[in-house]
Amino acid sequence: MNMSLIVITIFFAVLCFVWAVEYFRTKTLDDIRMDVYKLFLKAEHDFKESHAGKQKMKWVISKARGLLPVWMQMIITEEMFENIIQYWFDGIKDLLDDGKLNGMNK
Repeated sequence: MNMSLIVITIFFAVLCFVWAVEYFRTKTLDDIRMDVYKLFLKAEHDFKESHAGKQKMKWVISKARGLLPVWMQMIITEEMFENIIQYWFDGIKDLLDDGKLNGMNK
């Protein structure tokens, strides 16, 4: 019984690895980041009311997470994904303030 569990676990690990390689072969991290940036722009355009920052971020996170393959959505929690997107968003704001990534917008 333990041997079959080990074989099944190894099979799924290899399968996940193959899916990850295939996904990242077709979509680089920069491609994913650009898709998220486009979602930020769409959220800025669609949500006109003031103080809608949290609503915009929640919308971007849900849409961006939907761009990931299902198997990756199971691995990356919504909280992890939110932290990644917040990091990218902070980088965008930092770049826009003076054209440099230097942490001056904090």
